Amino acid sequence: MSKPIAAARIPHSWDEQIRAIATETGRTPSEVVKEAIGLYLEKTDPNGVASMARRLTTLEKQVKKLVQLI
Repeated sequence: MSKPIAAARIPHSWDEQIRAIATETGRTPSEVVKEAIGLYLEKTDPNGVASMARRLTTLEKQVKKLVQLI
């Protein structure tokens, strides 16, 4: 059985942001939108959120190292 499709018209700026996030994270725009809806509905994919949390932690460590070099 196929999954239902949800459609909505969104501002161009949102579409650009969704596509940028998809490119940065190596996911499809559809996956980004599904995760965003899941977060809103409090039905998150633990792997998606965990992955982003790990990336954030890594970036925070890199920023701290860069600040020490300045």
